[in-house]
Amino acid sequence: MGIPYKFTRNKALVEYHDLLIQAFSDIGYKVVLTPIAIQSSHEMLTSGEVDTVAYDDLADEDGRDHIITTSFPVALTEGIVFYSKVRPIKEKNLSKYRGAISKNNAAIIREAKKRNLKFIQTASPFHCIQTVVEKKADYCITIKEVGKSSANANPESRGTLLSLEKPFVKVPVYVSMKKKYEKDLPKFETALKVRLRGDLSKYPNIRPALNTNP
Repeated sequence: MGIPYKFTRNKALVEYHDLLIQAFSDIGYKVVLTPIAIQSSHEMLTSGEVDTVAYDDLADEDGRDHIITTSFPVALTEGIVFYSKVRPIKEKNLSKYRGAISKNNAAIIREAKKRNLKFIQTASPFHCIQTVVEKKADYCITIKEVGKSSANANPESRGTLLSLEKPFVKVPVYVSMKKKYEKDLPKFETALKVRLRGDLSKYPNIRPALNTNP
C-alpha cells in the first residue's frame, strides 16, 4: 500500500491506514506500507508498483480497467483552503493568489483547474503546508483532516495557519487495488463495514469524516 512522505508524523493518515490495515488483516492479508515518490498513488497503482492505495478520489480516469475500487467511500471528507493568519486571503479573490495542491489530490486539482486558479503541485500534504510557511504560496488546498494534522505536526506551522470556512470541494475517499484481487474485494468490503460500524474511538482525528453507514 502506497503512503505519502513523512506519513508517521500525520496522525490522521496513521489512523486512516490503521483502519484499513485492520480490515485487511480480518480477511487474512498483511499490509506492507510503501512510501510513494512525487507521482500520485494512483499512478503507482496503475503502473503496478503497489497492490493497493488507501486514497482514491476517482478523479483520475487512466487505467481504471486494470484496477478495482470499493463500492462505497470509506470517508466523506472535503478539500479545505489553508492560509497564514498573518497573510489573510479572501475566498472570492482566490484566483488572484498563488496556491499549492498536493499532487495526490486529483479531485482538488480538477476543481482548481475549473476555477482557473494559479497553483503548483506538491509532493505531499506536508510539502503543501510548508509552501505557505515559506511564503512560496499564499494558500494550500488539501484534505481537511490531513491538512490539520500536517499543520499540527510541523513546528513552523502549528498555530499559524487558518482555513476558509467554506469547503473548496467535497471529496469521497475510496480504496482501490489491482484487479487480480477482485475475488477478495467483497470480503474486504464486509470487513471494512464491520470496522466502520464498530468502535471508532481510537480514530479521533478522522472519525467525523468516516462513512459509518456504508
